[in-house]
Amino acid sequence: MNEQIAYIIDIQDIDMNIRKIEDDEAKNIHEINESAESVKSQNEKLERLKNELLELQKKINLCELNVESYNGKIEKYTEAQKQIKTNKEYNAMQKSVKDNEALKSLEEEEIIKTMNAQEEIKSAIKTTEENIKCLSDIISNKKAEVEADRFKYCDVKKNLLNKRKELEKTLKIEFLNIYEAIKNNNKFPAVIPVNNSRACTGCFRILPPQQFNELLSGEIFMQCPICSRILYYKQDMSEMHSDVANNSEKNKTKATKKTKIKA
Repeated sequence: MNEQIAYIIDIQDIDMNIRKIEDDEAKNIHEINESAESVKSQNEKLERLKNELLELQKKINLCELNVESYNGKIEKYTEAQKQIKTNKEYNAMQKSVKDNEALKSLEEEEIIKTMNAQEEIKSAIKTTEENIKCLSDIISNKKAEVEADRFKYCDVKKNLLNKRKELEKTLKIEFLNIYEAIKNNNKFPAVIPVNNSRACTGCFRILPPQQFNELLSGEIFMQCPICSRILYYKQDMSEMHSDVANNSEKNKTKATKKTKIKA
């Protein structure tokens, strides 16, 4: 592998570690903000539920006033019946009593129905309050975690940046500029291997045999002509095992030949 590319890979590893730290920090902040938005939403829901509960109570109060009113009328008509002397007047008064009793019954049914709705809303309020508490606890714990990690991440990033500066001293400025330009162009990782099929693992463009051979030589600084990423060849484990096996077989063959010659 080209020595300069090896230095760039080391720098890229550092940049990846720094990016991971920054991504973790951003993720934690995002989770806190999401939870805060959920708390806001739950508080708005809680306010709506409490207003609905208040309106239902107003409705119950009105129904109860109506029941009192019908009770008063029923009592009035019942007393009036005692003073009536004709059947016609009595029957008319009796009808008024029954009509008011029917209206009173409807109001009482509405009160029961409204009270049931109240119980459902009270249950929803309790659940919402529990959700708010749970989310608030999550935010508090996450903030404490972020605060604790902030100092740790700060030290780690500082050490990584110091190592990066040392590596930059060993790297030619033109190669560092190429790496930075590729990275800043949202092509990260900027240094990638070419696989055994001679393909750039960034855009999967196949290198011509001559270019691939030049890359294998490790003597040139090569960029992919399609995605501009810096290329290097990294032998995979299967190929390494194959080479070891082939070398072992060759050594055995040589040893056999030497044995025969001695014999």
